[in-house]
Amino acid sequence: MPDPRGPSSKIELRVLRGHRTATMRVEVDQTAISLAMGDVMRHVHEALGKQNVKATSAPFARYHALGPTVDFEAGVMVDEVVVPDGDVKPSSLPSGPAAIAVHAGPYESLSGTHEAIRTWLEASPDYVANGGPWELYLTDPSAEPDPSMCLTEVIFPLKPKSGG
Repeated sequence: MPDPRGPSSKIELRVLRGHRTATMRVEVDQTAISLAMGDVMRHVHEALGKQNVKATSAPFARYHALGPTVDFEAGVMVDEVVVPDGDVKPSSLPSGPAAIAVHAGPYESLSGTHEAIRTWLEASPDYVANGGPWELYLTDPSAEPDPSMCLTEVIFPLKPKSGG
């Protein structure tokens, strides 16, 4: 059995249930994602605290556009309805099929896992991407100072290829 702590684990096809979320969407320079992520998560947690809503997942980031400027929303899954609070809004993650791989290692090398899933999708006779991918940060970087020990699920929502 391959070591799941390799650069990217085996790509799995799973069917996800949808999730209610609380997120904040931003556009930032690609070099500022890390800094922006911390700021966004602080705002999300403050908004949830004011509403006595508990996070039901680790933090995640969903990417809507990648390039020199990155458009993403970050937040957490919640069970309760979230009321908009400034830039923090209710959102959702979709249900349905998804290609998922667990990335082991620093965030700076996540692009390799994204590329592995894209390559898998290009070879897939059955599926295409269905919206932006997201990353679920399974390891809290404030609790694990060694970046090589970080685990991140990389998730690409899918839809069946039309016409065959």
